[in-house]
Amino acid sequence: MKIKIINRSLTRREMIRSAVRWALYALLLMIFYSIQCTMPFFKWQPLLIIDLAVCVAFFEGELSGCIFAAICGMMHDLSLASLFGFTSIWLVPCCLFVTLFVTNLIHKNILNYIWMNAVTIIIIELTELLFKYVIWRNPHIGIIVLEYMLPASLSAVALSVPIYLLVRFIKHKLGDETADSGISAAMEQEDDKKEQIRF
Repeated sequence: MKIKIINRSLTRREMIRSAVRWALYALLLMIFYSIQCTMPFFKWQPLLIIDLAVCVAFFEGELSGCIFAAICGMMHDLSLASLFGFTSIWLVPCCLFVTLFVTNLIHKNILNYIWMNAVTIIIIELTELLFKYVIWRNPHIGIIVLEYMLPASLSAVALSVPIYLLVRFIKHKLGDETADSGISAAMEQEDDKKEQIRF
């Protein structure tokens, strides 16, 4: 069975709207990267880039969401002087699951976004704690968790609400609500064609 990720040709207006939408996402990524690099909140940094990656995956398709998540993960690592690509390893599958959940199981609303974003942050922070501190038996794990990771995670969950509203506004104004995009939509169309052939 062949799966078409793009199942129809885009008009010139739709292409322009899509380009502007992704340019705005990229602009938000640059702004959040600058905040994480230059505006420290006491001893910790808000995880704005992770919030943005999950939110874009929440509203966009599987492939585009995963690519954007990979870029966000690398930018997050650069902003925190971490191992380059480490966050992307965990952020990409998390964002893929977010997109698949929204496409197949749950509705697009702010409550679903908040809990999925919180789960993603917990997974990323726990993997960072495990691979960067626990394995190396860092004696200051308690201080790191209480003074760095916990405030950063809580602030990320709190700041996810305005980020959700902003990305939803961009998607509503520049998105194509009538277009069927994504792998699941293409599979449904293929199944419908088979049913028509049978009858």
